[in-house]
Amino acid sequence: MGALLDATAEMGEWSVEVRRESAYLTGSGYNDYVFGEGPEPHHVPRVLWDAEHPFGPADAPDEIVRAVAFAVPAEDAGKVLAALDQILAHGEYGRFMQERQPETGVWRAERAEDLVRLHGPVIAFGSHKPWALHGSVELEYSSLAELRNVLAALA
Repeated sequence: MGALLDATAEMGEWSVEVRRESAYLTGSGYNDYVFGEGPEPHHVPRVLWDAEHPFGPADAPDEIVRAVAFAVPAEDAGKVLAALDQILAHGEYGRFMQERQPETGVWRAERAEDLVRLHGPVIAFGSHKPWALHGSVELEYSSLAELRNVLAALA
């Protein structure tokens, strides 16, 4: 069980839930869309799967598996950066990282069309269609600082 943090104004439509070893980055409007009560959401992560990638195969559509990338709308890069800053400032992140070295060299970012694509170890569930809409993604603390840095370089 985690703690859902109060979103800051800088985060806009994004929110975070912190846990002991990871945090969830969540967009808005996904649940309404899935249940047929709203339009396709814009402010949500999109996930890329690749069965050949070393983060693990995506072989069961409803199991939690490692994806290889997630993307956010380019216009939301600053909002997602604010969400990552909120996670990095939280005590759970600090406690987790006290006795660990941060992982580096695992994230890279690129702009493609109207998205910022962030390639690295992301945990998600659901559809395995390329760049499928998702309500949230789980991000491990061990490489979160690097993720923040690669996103900041493009924001």
